[in-house]
Amino acid sequence: MNLHDKVIVITGASSGFGEQIARRCAQQGARLVLAARTPGPLEQLAGELGARTGRALAVPTDVADDSAVQRLAQATYAHFGRADVLVANAGFGLLDPLAQARLADLQEMIDVNVYGTVRCIQAFLPAMLRSRSGQIVVMASLAGLIATQGMGFYNTSKHALVGMARTLLLELYGTGVRCALVCPGVANTGFQRRADATMYARSTRLVTCTSAQVADATVRAIQRRTHGEVIVPRRARVLTTLSLPVPGLSRLVLRLLG
Repeated sequence: MNLHDKVIVITGASSGFGEQIARRCAQQGARLVLAARTPGPLEQLAGELGARTGRALAVPTDVADDSAVQRLAQATYAHFGRADVLVANAGFGLLDPLAQARLADLQEMIDVNVYGTVRCIQAFLPAMLRSRSGQIVVMASLAGLIATQGMGFYNTSKHALVGMARTLLLELYGTGVRCALVCPGVANTGFQRRADATMYARSTRLVTCTSAQVADATVRAIQRRTHGEVIVPRRARVLTTLSLPVPGLSRLVLRLLG
């Protein structure tokens, strides 16, 4: 799919994967709706990309807020008239062993990572279904496919997100709307800087990647209208493949890495 003039909505757009995806889509001539909780960086990015494309809209949005997500959809339709692609990227993680983690952190992660994604999908999907076109891109994580030590609550939120997206993949067959489930490994993003860097790096060495790799893979999935799962980096497919028929072996590999 040629991205020129396509309307692409990106949540979590002010930094990390979201920012990189936005920049690549702008280079392809897409019209952008950029959403994030931090207005300053968001508006700066929209101004920069808008100067290049003439068509970038910043909408400060907390995906944990129902009314904020509805305002995002309303602003999109009022400004551009439609949404061709939704990249549901907003999310965060706090890493602690299960014995030390706080339930309040799990509740917040579920509200942002899972419910926030669902809120955005429900805000944009009905119009896509009516037009029998469009694509939903769910940015999940390898943590939604493979359990890793020290990431209990984050694993929980991402496993829930993967389960939801896999259900959506089935439900969208024959509708004209596509769904790409992107599962990145560990990249140098704000999420990683908030984590216990030592434990995180030690337990995830096999699945490291760059933000650029993730953004490139995501944009390719949009261009190809992928309906399925995208794993980044490719070498991580070994672990995800082993985790189903030989779960003990994949756990052994992760333990040896840790």
